[in-house]
Amino acid sequence: MSLKLAIIDTCFLIDWVRFKRREILFKIFQNILIPEQVLSEIEDEKTILWLSKELARGGFTLFTPSPQDFREAEKLILEVLSKPYLKRIEIPEAICLVIGRKLKAIVLTENRGAFLAVQVLESLRNVIVWRALEVLKEAIKMGILKVKDRDEALSIFKEYEENTHHLFPRKDLKEALEDIARWLKV
Repeated sequence: MSLKLAIIDTCFLIDWVRFKRREILFKIFQNILIPEQVLSEIEDEKTILWLSKELARGGFTLFTPSPQDFREAEKLILEVLSKPYLKRIEIPEAICLVIGRKLKAIVLTENRGAFLAVQVLESLRNVIVWRALEVLKEAIKMGILKVKDRDEALSIFKEYEENTHHLFPRKDLKEALEDIARWLKV
């Protein structure tokens, strides 16, 4: 059973396209929105080719934010800027967060500012943000990626790191592996 809806930002896409098991994303989510602002930021040819193929196939749905969505995104950027302990976010991440809140979609991002904002800001209290770490964890939990034990799960995370050159925070990876071990009861 796949989850209903996600919205994806640029940094997640750029990393994810390098992962050899990238198709699992479409087994986890029934619908993945890609805002026009995210699409316009993509310059890498490999990413553009994959996105074109998946847009044509229906893996992604192009999303055009409304003027109201833009106003909310701009307000969110200013709210984040007003908190010196938060990392800055740009319009594509802000739009993803606003739409995630509005449509109850999971926001897929590797942007640390967006990840921290949902943990701190009251206005984003109900927004769910997943990095690749959480996507892989969910794929294992759903049985999309089959593992028998913690070591096999670790090998999937390592494979992602090797394919993408994106290292997971060690503390978060350790917690994810502990969660997986509990699910597997090993």
